[in-house]
Amino acid sequence: MLAPLVVALVLVVSGAGATASPVKPSADAALDAIRSASAAAESDALLVIHDGRVLVDTASDTGQRPIELMSATKSVVALGVGLLLMDGALESLDTPVHTFFPEWAQGRKRDITVRMLLDHTSGLQNSPNAGEEIYPAPDAVQLALAAELSSTPGEVFAYNNKATNLLAGVIGKAAGQPMDVYLNARLFQPLGIVPGPWYRDASGQPHGMAGLPLSAHDAAKLGQLLLDDGIAPDGKRLLPEGYVQALYAAGPRSPRVGLLWWRIPAWQFLTVREDAIAAARAQDADPRWIATLESLRGQRLDGIAGLRTAMADALGADWPALYAAQTSALGLGRSDVFDEDTGPVVAYSAEGFLGQYIVVVPDKRLVAVRQIRRRDTPHTPAMDHAAFPSQIVALASAL
Repeated sequence: MLAPLVVALVLVVSGAGATASPVKPSADAALDAIRSASAAAESDALLVIHDGRVLVDTASDTGQRPIELMSATKSVVALGVGLLLMDGALESLDTPVHTFFPEWAQGRKRDITVRMLLDHTSGLQNSPNAGEEIYPAPDAVQLALAAELSSTPGEVFAYNNKATNLLAGVIGKAAGQPMDVYLNARLFQPLGIVPGPWYRDASGQPHGMAGLPLSAHDAAKLGQLLLDDGIAPDGKRLLPEGYVQALYAAGPRSPRVGLLWWRIPAWQFLTVREDAIAAARAQDADPRWIATLESLRGQRLDGIAGLRTAMADALGADWPALYAAQTSALGLGRSDVFDEDTGPVVAYSAEGFLGQYIVVVPDKRLVAVRQIRRRDTPHTPAMDHAAFPSQIVALASAL
């Protein structure tokens, strides 16, 4: 995940748009499929770069303006933690959070480490809907600090917006300046990135869970930094040696995620477990949830994209809220609901609400970005472009 990238960044900045060199017919077909799907999903920016060559760039002049990464912001925050390690401002990923927030030095919270905030195992109580609790809060860091524990720290994987917001506080304390200011000086400026204004709460704290706007070209520079093992275009190392591998390594409680970067397998098929249907009935789950699981019995869903499509078809556009509420109420992870047939991990992605993606395929030195802006009109499930990561994996295999 290596090699200098001056040529790559020249091409990224230029936005040349056309295929820079011939590719195999099978890769051409994969690129056509990506272009077609991106257009159908009303993407505002699509950028694919292979070993420094721009294969696709559909970002218009309007599309060059920064677009909020939504939860893909989390993956950028993980890079900020790496900067702290590089600067000696953080001794280890296993440093207790109470090092920076002494109010956690007693009770079970004293066991929560920075790594647990990164791999979603902190155990902090968290509402699936950030709009219910986090956005109204005047101080997202204090909200996280005050949260109760839903599970013993380190024992349960649970995607957690509050924990990521607390990372913004950790970075701010360790760096001695707000996270967005620190990342601008230590990450964005060295890479020639010009971010939009980072979302801040009423206290002035930048959120860690979302809120960073970047253009597709600037987002691709972050992917390229990972391909080059944390080394900037000028040859200066920004991230510690081995940190990129740590980002990618499977979490202790879920193989699906590393340190705020998702792990993308070569293939993945999901099948509803019979005992999940029985458990839903036995625990008086929402009738719509039971009916959905029963309707999927025996079907082989093609990865997360297939799961999202099936859920949207059965439950409508608001299916994520019902899915999260039912699995949380029943104490279920995805593996409790679905049997999974999964291939080897070949790619890594930052992913955000509405279908924001930065996908990195190290072995093929491939970076791909897809972005979409909020619309005044309703956002349909098809606009999520959920198949984007798997389509990029298919392209990588054809290159």
